[in-house]
Amino acid sequence: MLPPAALRESAEYFDAAYFRWQADAAERSAGAVVPFVIDRLHPTSVVDVGCGSGAWLKVFRDHGVADVIGVDGSYVRPESLRIRPQDFVAHDLSEPLRLDREFDLAISLEAAHYISEDRATALVESIATLAPTVLFGAAVPHQPGGPARNRQWPSWWAALFARQGFRAEDWLRPLVWEDARVDWWYAQNTILYVRDGGAGERVQSLIHPGLLEEMVDRAAYVPRRRFLGRGRDKSPG
Repeated sequence: MLPPAALRESAEYFDAAYFRWQADAAERSAGAVVPFVIDRLHPTSVVDVGCGSGAWLKVFRDHGVADVIGVDGSYVRPESLRIRPQDFVAHDLSEPLRLDREFDLAISLEAAHYISEDRATALVESIATLAPTVLFGAAVPHQPGGPARNRQWPSWWAALFARQGFRAEDWLRPLVWEDARVDWWYAQNTILYVRDGGAGERVQSLIHPGLLEEMVDRAAYVPRRRFLGRGRDKSPG
C-alpha cells in the first residue's frame, strides 16, 4: 500500500475536476492513436493499467473492441468512468496485480510515474503477465504535473521490460509526433513492447516541443508571480 501521506496526496490531486480534464484530453488523443494500434495489432481485448476515467478504453470500444478492463486506484469515482463500472477494477498499482487471464493488448499510459521507483519493477512484471504486447508511456525527468514519484527516460522502462522478455519498438511516436490532436505527453513517451524474444530497438530520449513550450511558459510565469507578490511599491513603471 502507499503510505498514508501519499494516499492523501493522490486523493487530493485526482479529484473530479482532474478526471474531467484527463478524460477529455485522453479521449481526444486516443481518437488519433487507437486506429493506428488497431490496424497494426488487431486486438480483440484490451486492459488499461492506470486507466483513470477509462477514456482510452472507451475509444477502443468505439472501434469495435468490446472486451476491455480498466485498472486504477479506488480514488477513481464511478461517475467519472467512461467505461461500464463492471469493467473497472479498483487496485493499488503499487501492489502486484493478477487478473487470472491474458489480453491481446495491455496499455499503461502516463500512470507508472506515480508509483515509487522501488515498486516499478513489480508494476512492469504485473503488466507483462497481462498481454504479449504492451503500449506503455510514463513521465520523463522534469515533466510537470501531479504527485509523480518516479520520472524516468523511456530507456529506463525499456530495460525493465527487457527483463520480462519484451523488446521495444519505437513505432508510434513518429506517426503522431506532429498530430495536434495528440497531447504531447502521449506523443513523446509512448513505446510499444512486444514479447517475442527479439532484440529491441534503442529507445531515444526525446523532448517534444510541447513540453519545451510548457516549461518556458512556467519559467516566465513564476518569477512574475513572485515579483508581484512583493507589493505595489516594487512594480515597474
